[in-house]
Amino acid sequence: MKNYLFLTLLIIHGCTEIEKDQNFDSVKIIETVVLPKIINETSGLEILNDVFITHNDSGGEPSLYFFNLSGEIINSIKVEKENFWEIYNNDWEDITADEDYIYIADTGNNFGTRDNLNILKLKINDFSIDDKIDIFYSDQKSFFPSFKHKYDAEALLIIQDKIALFSKDRDSLYTDLYLIDEKVKGKQGLSSFAKYNVNTLITGGDYDNDTGILALVGYSSKRNFFLNFLRDDQYLIVFKDFNINNPRNNIFKKYKIPIERAQIESIKVINEKMFWVTSEDEGIGNPYMYKLELD
Repeated sequence: MKNYLFLTLLIIHGCTEIEKDQNFDSVKIIETVVLPKIINETSGLEILNDVFITHNDSGGEPSLYFFNLSGEIINSIKVEKENFWEIYNNDWEDITADEDYIYIADTGNNFGTRDNLNILKLKINDFSIDDKIDIFYSDQKSFFPSFKHKYDAEALLIIQDKIALFSKDRDSLYTDLYLIDEKVKGKQGLSSFAKYNVNTLITGGDYDNDTGILALVGYSSKRNFFLNFLRDDQYLIVFKDFNINNPRNNIFKKYKIPIERAQIESIKVINEKMFWVTSEDEGIGNPYMYKLELD
């Protein structure tokens, strides 16, 4: 009887608030690409030399997968250990790049229990490891498993010359902006630099230096962790002319993505109006990549 009661409490606690009906700006899907099942948990997206790069999350191989516009895998690279760094895909959630390096966010933290969060830094010329940036949340006091907490992050971006991480707050549905200093040696404590009331669970992000566009993707919190029967609404959140030096004054627009039975996990800005996003397979077939256009 106690076990049934405990399970019931977990199910109830696992339910998050359902977002009330709102009117959002519109976005349309103008292209759909079927992706292979080997990247069924695609959780990050980058483009190098007109080739897409992605990876899986949640304990998959520590590998990068390269695919073309037809969705065909053209190469894969396993990230090998370097010196004293053992490399695991604990929960790779996003990927980004600057001119010289690729950064991978091993920052997924569903229950708030991880004490080994890190950012991998790879050389862009040969994908060897240059550094591993260990991080933790300065204000996290408890690592007891919890369904509602703010110590998860799935959006990694390079904003100008700064490494930025946006949180997936399972409690308030806000998102916190954290800045990471790659020059700091040892484990680095993160404190919130700004907070945005997105009312969304953020799953990916990108920043485009040419346009100043910062884009996030995420979903509404209709889903119960144990009873996965409710469809989540997917959202695109766009900041124009994002100012990293005055982050609290940035304003965003929220768009509802017309996709059902999917979970958008990553985004890449094409221009001010268009974006690539990828979706996990959600156990019903293949993952997909979509090109979105703002109306």
